Amino acid sequence: MEVCDLTAAILFTAFGACTLVPYIFFRCKRKLMTGLLLKIPTSAFFLLTTSAAALACPAELFEQYKFLFFGVIIGQIFGLMGDFWLDMKDMMPPHHDPLVFAGFTSFFIGHCFFIAGLFATYGADLKTWLITLGTGVVFGVFVALAEKPMKLKYGKFKAIAAGYSGIFGMSLAASLLTYFATKQPQALVMNIGLLVFLLSDLFLSGTYFGEGKDRSVDYALNYICYYGGQFTIALSLLAVAA
Repeated sequence: MEVCDLTAAILFTAFGACTLVPYIFFRCKRKLMTGLLLKIPTSAFFLLTTSAAALACPAELFEQYKFLFFGVIIGQIFGLMGDFWLDMKDMMPPHHDPLVFAGFTSFFIGHCFFIAGLFATYGADLKTWLITLGTGVVFGVFVALAEKPMKLKYGKFKAIAAGYSGIFGMSLAASLLTYFATKQPQALVMNIGLLVFLLSDLFLSGTYFGEGKDRSVDYALNYICYYGGQFTIALSLLAVAA
């Protein structure tokens, strides 16, 4: 079987790493505009990595996995949008709340496409759907109830934070259940990417809703894990031809 040419996807990943380092530096120094100008290409590179993987695949492979490719690409487009809204909130204090809601909503929709791409490609029976939905409920309820133990204050963002956590839990369950059912490596790599993504959300929740957790190291770990997760999800598609 003909396999994908990985060159372009690997190059885009390398370019993303090159722009990520100065982005983290300037963002931690609170150089917001410079950080935003570096964030745009960094975020674009994980989308280009995914697109390159799709375009490099032979026609028969793309046809077989088209829903997975489209699900991840569209999901990452919403992720890029969410990323932009959340970064803009610090630059536009009067519009802080709408931008936070827009950011969380964009990421929520992105995970819906991740799940749709997986299940449309590999299928999902009733048991798989029930486990996936149950995992989402557990994640959402946990976040809602763990506010005080985790020393967080969600305020008006509690509902959207719980809802987003729920859909994230569903993404994790969908990718892991798909791997168990099919043993397809791309599902496992996607799950690893989502777990790294989850770490970034844990750091982000502290910087957004915690006290004393907005140090430069907290921001840096958030960005490293977030982009590490997004690029791992993008690179998971390179396993399609394996």
